Amino acid sequence: MKLKALLVVGSLVVGIPSMAQTGNYFLSHYAPSDERIDYLTFGMAQDDKGVIYFANKSGVLEFDGRNWSLISTPSPIYTVTAQGDDVFVGGFSGFGKLIWGPDGEQAYQSLSQGQPDATQIISSLRVKDVIYFLNEQAIYIYSPEAGRPDSVIKITSGQSTLTGLYDVAGSIYIGTEKDGLLKMDGGKLVKSNFGLPEKLKLLFCSTLKMSKSVLVGTDSNRLFIYDKVGLKEIPVKDKSFLEHNVTVGGTWVSENLIAVGTLRGGVIFIDPQTGITKEIINYYTGLPDNEMYAILCDRNQGVWIAHHYGFTRIAPYLPFRSYNHYPGLEGSLLCAHSFGGQLYVGTTLGLYTLVKEELYEDEPVLTPLQEQALTAQEESLKSKKGPISSPKKQKPPVKPGKPAKAKPKPRVIEPPKPVTRRVLKSVQYAFKKVGGTDGKVSLLIEANGKLLAAGIIGVVEVEGVNSKPVTPQPVLSCYLSPSLHQLLVGTVNSEIKSFSFDQKEGWKQTHLLDSLQEYVTYMFEDKLQNIWLCGRTRVFKVETVDNEISDVINVPFSNPSMDEPLGVALGSEVYVAASGFFNRYDIRENGFVRFKNNQLPAAKKYFASAGSFWFYDGHQWRTFDDNMKKTLRLEWLGLFQNIRYIAPAGNGEGLWVITAGNELYNFTSTKIAAEQSDYPLFLREVRGQQSKIAPARSLRISQLESTVSFEFIQPDYLGMKAIEYRYLVQGLSKDTSAWSTNNNIVNFSYLPTGEYKVIVQTRDLMGKKSKVEQIDLQVEPPFWKQSWFYAAEFFFFSILVLLSLRLSALNHKYRFLSRLFSLLTVIMLIQFIQTVVASQISFKSTPVIDFFIQVFIALLVLPIEGYLRKFMIRSAEGAALPSRLWDQRSKD
Repeated sequence: MKLKALLVVGSLVVGIPSMAQTGNYFLSHYAPSDERIDYLTFGMAQDDKGVIYFANKSGVLEFDGRNWSLISTPSPIYTVTAQGDDVFVGGFSGFGKLIWGPDGEQAYQSLSQGQPDATQIISSLRVKDVIYFLNEQAIYIYSPEAGRPDSVIKITSGQSTLTGLYDVAGSIYIGTEKDGLLKMDGGKLVKSNFGLPEKLKLLFCSTLKMSKSVLVGTDSNRLFIYDKVGLKEIPVKDKSFLEHNVTVGGTWVSENLIAVGTLRGGVIFIDPQTGITKEIINYYTGLPDNEMYAILCDRNQGVWIAHHYGFTRIAPYLPFRSYNHYPGLEGSLLCAHSFGGQLYVGTTLGLYTLVKEELYEDEPVLTPLQEQALTAQEESLKSKKGPISSPKKQKPPVKPGKPAKAKPKPRVIEPPKPVTRRVLKSVQYAFKKVGGTDGKVSLLIEANGKLLAAGIIGVVEVEGVNSKPVTPQPVLSCYLSPSLHQLLVGTVNSEIKSFSFDQKEGWKQTHLLDSLQEYVTYMFEDKLQNIWLCGRTRVFKVETVDNEISDVINVPFSNPSMDEPLGVALGSEVYVAASGFFNRYDIRENGFVRFKNNQLPAAKKYFASAGSFWFYDGHQWRTFDDNMKKTLRLEWLGLFQNIRYIAPAGNGEGLWVITAGNELYNFTSTKIAAEQSDYPLFLREVRGQQSKIAPARSLRISQLESTVSFEFIQPDYLGMKAIEYRYLVQGLSKDTSAWSTNNNIVNFSYLPTGEYKVIVQTRDLMGKKSKVEQIDLQVEPPFWKQSWFYAAEFFFFSILVLLSLRLSALNHKYRFLSRLFSLLTVIMLIQFIQTVVASQISFKSTPVIDFFIQVFIALLVLPIEGYLRKFMIRSAEGAALPSRLWDQRSKD
């Protein structure tokens, strides 16, 4: 055995690479609510609107960030490709595209009719404006302009079956089962591998946006980059991870990051220049399943993973890093704090700190002398002469009576005993429980250079992974007073304890406020060195002078909901928040009054943590800390509505954020590596009273369908509440709606006839507004209120009048019938006039109001009715001028 075969590189990691304490990438999980949909997905694509389509066992799944829809297909879909806003799919029954049907729903339209062998489509590809579909026997070339397959390239007898389509720098390559790579050249398939070793099979290709660099993956778990220089292998530092977990797909994320999906190890993110592992996302870091079906990078550098439990979006460039997936953390998260370069997290089960765990193993190591001796022994054992080189002599005969001499033992070189050394195999991070913290820890504060943890466990001083008690009584609040230089503690027994710190003796109780019996849930201090102790029905104002308490004032305030109040000092003003409202302290009345101001809106959610007051105003999280406003883009916090704790991360490293979903994030907006691009706002769906209407920029609907709703969408995959909408309906209202995440749906229960413009706009977390989207809407009256119907009615009345005049002229015995026609004509004509007038006064009302309107119209047309009735009667009797003229003409 050679020395070089025994030496082991100390930083080698088998299976799981070493990861730094930087947190895990932000994950968003999605799944259709329809339990009938199978999550088995074979491919994904994104169109120019930002909508994502999934080639699924059940058909084609569509997702726009809010809505899931399943587009039925004749059979399972294996591949999907987008070109602009058009989506092409291929599957078991052939290939086709998605179109809008007459019912306002997206539907599958087959493009492979007339191609009897165009089934089992397993791969598709878009290159420029041409779509390619592939099955095992042929390649079908489709031009969207022609609307049909232009040509078909089929394999000849003896050629191997086809396995996949790949775009390599604009050239089309085809994988085969046994013949290696083929290139499409002039409508023919020629053998070519663009420099890839012939023994390797192409597994996937991904082209970097705005570049011609192509990421190439092979079935041997090797990764390459193909560009204008040629083919170059990525020096992956953790090859063993890919080999052990089996590569199945990959994609560019940015020019400095690639994502490679595996069969049983999740997704590994690698720097393509150095081959260094940046992150591994698997079950232990939040991925529901380690087996990946398909992978896609969207236009905002988010990596989509399809797995057995739905879909997960990984956001490497979002300013949030997850820390709650490190092992060892137990209980519901309550608080977090950075101290001494370590992270401490308080939970309902105790206090935990994130520590580095180094895994060592004993490796055999031989010294140079041992290696030389071992080598000599190996060579001697291989030699036929044995370990001692000497010629063999004939044994002398043994004389009778003399004992034979003992045979000398051959000298044998004993193999040296191997020496072992401890070698670092891997570095991992895990949470370890701090000793002496068996109970709820809800407060973490720094006092006199020490970290204190408080809660049901009492108050303890933390030293690394150990602690020592300050007071054992369970506490509600804990505050270090800058004025008194003492620690104030409010206990569950309605006591206020005070402690001072001595370098030799530690924390000693000073009994400053022992006489004050109050259930204090929060403490803070104003700029006048007044300490405020907040109880549920009253607040105590502790006045101090020269680091001594001068007075304690009882300040009652109204708190009917018995919420735990929180306070904040802004300049010389003091505010206490309770029951969702701010109350300002009035020094003249020595009481709190309800305060309303644009700077302090009614807070829907609020809390105080780490010395800062936070509240959610329905749109974003806000604070009064000016330093945080200047250094951090707090608008990003609007991604979470249910935040329950925020604290500085220390050394300007952002914030620790704990959400209601028991997630711990490190937020650092100053280190955002990529800006989020906007997807366009568009009309997704128009739903009438009975059916859907195909969306378009100009719509005509009947007044009978005036109960209509418009749904607008601007795709966003950061969170369900990241985009807010507002709308204006010109022709119906002059007021624009308020900003709301729910205003993407514009409902109309009734619309009078006329022309309208539906105008919609969005804004994102950063307050950036989108372009205005406008839909022209024309509401047409029902057919009996349209001009052509009025013309038909007028023509019908004219016929009745002529018939009446004709009957009166024919014979006197028809006078009665003529008079009947005349009266009927008058009645119908008056009804016609009333209908025309009523159509011009169109608004929604009650039957009683409609009755009075009809009576009013009848009174207006009463003179006309009287004149027409007399005229028609005289005509029927032959006395009117038209009748006399008709009779005279008949005689002539």
